[in-house]
Amino acid sequence: MASNSNKTVANAPKSSALLRAILIDPFRRVVEPHTIDGRLASLQAAVGGHIAWGTELQTGDVLYVDDEALLKPNPAFFALGRRTFSGRGLLVGPERPRMTDVVSTVEEVANGVRFGVAMDVDKLLTAKCTTFETSEEFFEYLRRQRDQELE
Repeated sequence: MASNSNKTVANAPKSSALLRAILIDPFRRVVEPHTIDGRLASLQAAVGGHIAWGTELQTGDVLYVDDEALLKPNPAFFALGRRTFSGRGLLVGPERPRMTDVVSTVEEVANGVRFGVAMDVDKLLTAKCTTFETSEEFFEYLRRQRDQELE
């Protein structure tokens, strides 16, 4: 996950301009506007820990989540689309090549978020091996995974 963190630092705005983002907080069960400065520390403060890439929406917005949320006491979860995440999420705008204001509106995101999602944490932490015979099989698997996320 650290490579995603480094990517954010490299793509941080050169100036101290504030960017519009959207915070998804499953602890308080709210989706609300949030302001960041694009620096790693700003992203980490919003999610309450080290950031990890969560998903990319069709708008190009990128969801970052707390990388260690599952390991913290009393985790809270939210679902966005077909994916479920633990801890707080921060939706930022597309990186073109630098991070931009979020494209989605708070209302759009709030309509797509579900709180109170039950998760079997033991199942999440159980490794599942998948073997591929060829690189084409592997890339096809990745395409199917991405298509399912975008649906």
